[in-house]
Amino acid sequence: MSAIILSIGDELVSGLTVNTNATWLSRQLSSIGISTLRQVTVGDDQNAIAAAIREACSQCPLVLISGGLGPTLDDVTREALAAALGTTLVEDPAALGQLEAFFQRIHRPMAPSNRRQAQRPLTGQCLPNSCGTAPGLFASTGSTDIFVVPGVPSEMQAMFSESILPRLGRHSKDMVTRTYRLNTFGIGESVIGQRIADLMVRGSNPSIGTTVHEGVVSVRIYARGPAVLADAMVHEAREKIINRLGKAIFSQQDQSLEQALAALLNQYGATIAVAESCTGGLLAQMLTSVPGASRYFQRGWVTYSDRSKIDELGVSQELLQTHGAVSEPVAAAMAQGALPKAASQWALSITGIAGPDGGTAEKPVGLVYIGLAGPKGIFVRRNVFTGDRGGIRRRSAQMAMTMLRLHLQGLDPDTVLA
Repeated sequence: MSAIILSIGDELVSGLTVNTNATWLSRQLSSIGISTLRQVTVGDDQNAIAAAIREACSQCPLVLISGGLGPTLDDVTREALAAALGTTLVEDPAALGQLEAFFQRIHRPMAPSNRRQAQRPLTGQCLPNSCGTAPGLFASTGSTDIFVVPGVPSEMQAMFSESILPRLGRHSKDMVTRTYRLNTFGIGESVIGQRIADLMVRGSNPSIGTTVHEGVVSVRIYARGPAVLADAMVHEAREKIINRLGKAIFSQQDQSLEQALAALLNQYGATIAVAESCTGGLLAQMLTSVPGASRYFQRGWVTYSDRSKIDELGVSQELLQTHGAVSEPVAAAMAQGALPKAASQWALSITGIAGPDGGTAEKPVGLVYIGLAGPKGIFVRRNVFTGDRGGIRRRSAQMAMTMLRLHLQGLDPDTVLA
């Protein structure tokens, strides 16, 4: 009912390459009720890999290994697996034939080094690779099944789906793990934790927890059991969380904040223009990252200097001198100036101090004013964001989208995000 995932490669250990394979494999196993006990990363060292395989086999009935199946001398997963099993490598005629056929199809000679990829442990089997040259491997110790897949993500994913998933039925025992995610922005993780504290009991089924990524706080639901029961548990937990958090939830599952806002803009047939200072065009970039953005995005300005705010948006010089560029009146004037120039229903403005320098006691780094002009007037929200320059800029754009999202629904951001 559990598995250990070994990821092989110096590039993973050194941090030069992000290990996405282990995450993907864990997700696939979870979907069929197999939990991942541990993810282990090992460099391209035969002895270290063999030791990791032996240790994993002593703890789990299922071991998945990705990487180290290439044709070069630093690809030593085959040798390590044979050593861990106490056997030798042999050449697999069928695998060799598939390799030769692959190179014939692409009209390239097969290098002698590629022949290494047709080797397998004497007691193992080769798994076909429908996307590349490296065959996968299967072996068993009697108590543990071991599957080895290439490190190339496309090859790994195809091999898992085609050759491994059909063999895992005896491990899952008709149990599944259902996962669900509800996404929020603008409410702190601690506040969310307080609102759903009674649902986050350790060891419960379903299990409920929170994660934070780039300012977005997600509530995750994990339910395990027969499919019908797991689905019912997810549904019940989801409804409870929605009742507690309300419109602070901007989307469910994988929908991003910009995608959620785009859906609302399309739903209401609304249009938007933006006037940015400290975000330097990031808000416009996020809004237009969604396909079909031309239906709602009218125009954008990056008015970084005071002169550009005056020339492009009609902000008065007196207002800038009296209150400063980072102020509530200037944010309001920027949004108000953008609205008629773009002939848009809504306009967002952002002006702030993204840092790392430029802050004062009165106006610290992270102070950002966001203006919103629309059918019901002009609204400005004062924010103080923490983090580095990139994080402050990103959260500023996210809050601007959140303000518009809530106003489109006739809601007050200060009330929803309190």
